[in-house]
Amino acid sequence: MVAIKKKIEKALNNIIKYNCLKKIDINNNMVIIYLSLYYPTMHLKKKLTKYIKDYLNKEEILSNEEKKISIKIEMEVKNKESKIKNIIAVASGKGGVGKSTIATNIAVTLVKMGFSVGLLDADIYGPSIPLMFNIKNDFVDNNNIILTKENGSPLIKPVMSYQVKIISIGLFLKYGEAVVWRGPMVTKALIQLIHETDWGKLDFLIIDLPPGTGDIHLSLLQETTLKGVIIVSTSQRIALSDVNRTVEMFRIKSIYVPILGIIENMSYFLKNREKNYFFGKDGVKNFSKKMNISFLGEVPMLQEIQEYSDMGIPIVLENENVRDIFIKITKNIVKQLKKYL
Repeated sequence: MVAIKKKIEKALNNIIKYNCLKKIDINNNMVIIYLSLYYPTMHLKKKLTKYIKDYLNKEEILSNEEKKISIKIEMEVKNKESKIKNIIAVASGKGGVGKSTIATNIAVTLVKMGFSVGLLDADIYGPSIPLMFNIKNDFVDNNNIILTKENGSPLIKPVMSYQVKIISIGLFLKYGEAVVWRGPMVTKALIQLIHETDWGKLDFLIIDLPPGTGDIHLSLLQETTLKGVIIVSTSQRIALSDVNRTVEMFRIKSIYVPILGIIENMSYFLKNREKNYFFGKDGVKNFSKKMNISFLGEVPMLQEIQEYSDMGIPIVLENENVRDIFIKITKNIVKQLKKYL
């Protein structure tokens, strides 16, 4: 057994020198290799697992009786992200479909269900989460940004609103101030918001993504371990065409992230107690079937949602019918998440 371990360690010398290999166990005919990585994204886990198994089999280090190999990869505990159980992104690809409204109300609904929740506004150019929670635009001017320390490094203390821990570049800007940055600066800012925020222990960190499939999305996939993605869309074809691109991005093998489901926002409005489908009926439902994505639910188009959002009050706190819709959607999300755990 000792000889086998030494052979494996020699074969995996490149991994050992980066202090990734923690231990090797051999139980009966099973070899279990334990690795510890700093921010292991899902595609990196899969790539590394495949590499190790293929390499050991190719080198014929193991006998036929010991051919079964199991790779256990854990996140190295270096900072606050390791205290977050589930990181979930809210995406679309299309602007104006209500991602921030959905992310806000899902976050608050999770809190009401008894979970500890954080919300990261990843839209650097157009941050709207502070407005959704009525965090005043004089936040920075009043020196409300508080730094804490962990292992000597300063961390930003997130804002608490409706029991949700919130961080956004909008907290550091005056109202209406434009962010005119190139891609590398945007990426650096996002990484700082993710890793230099004192999140503490969270059951869920919800990340509100910007439109598109660019630098922000790729950086997020490299810097976090996403448990899943929630897609938001309206029902018309022009929105679904962009959503299709986002779905395909998350399904690329090298960056694969599970899609937990899709939500149809602004689905219908009520007139004389009848549902009227302004953007067309069943567009998102049909898309979900075509793409084999779980349909999480539909949110109506209500003036009340717009009014409360503008006031910075999550609609689930004020409208019982909408609250019930979001409870059902959120329960569906948790149910889908369990399939990938």
